[in-house]
Amino acid sequence: MNIAEITVSGNVGGAPEIKEVNGTKVANFSIAVNENYRDKSGEQQKKTHWYNVEAWDGKPKDGKASGVVSRIIEPHLSVGSTVYVRGFPQIDSYQDKDGVDKKAFKIKIAGMSSQIRLAGSKSQDGANGTDQGKPKSKDNGGGAADLDDEIPF
Repeated sequence: MNIAEITVSGNVGGAPEIKEVNGTKVANFSIAVNENYRDKSGEQQKKTHWYNVEAWDGKPKDGKASGVVSRIIEPHLSVGSTVYVRGFPQIDSYQDKDGVDKKAFKIKIAGMSSQIRLAGSKSQDGANGTDQGKPKSKDNGGGAADLDDEIPF
């Protein structure tokens, strides 16, 4: 069995760029993950790692959107949102404008094994809100059953 999977949790760095490819919505966005550590002299250091994410919508069913782009990313994801993603690590090769071969790493969210969960969004005062923390069902990208009851916390 072959497995290639990456899980990242962090904050969305910019508004998702949404386009359509052959009738399917595709969203591209970046996630910032902060690393805090002490250097050799004992001073606290902070480093931010950036991950590019490409999410593909499912094919529309009966004219209704069926995937993570239409049901989660487009209506709810914004700059500063805290998000958890699990997807396929993908390395694309390309040539820059000078003809130099380059490689770019991204996390691809597509298919049943992929997952995206919204943990909240940053409010204007910088605190973390939970207005988008309701678990999502597997067919809309969350992996947990939809809950109609209010969550007690």
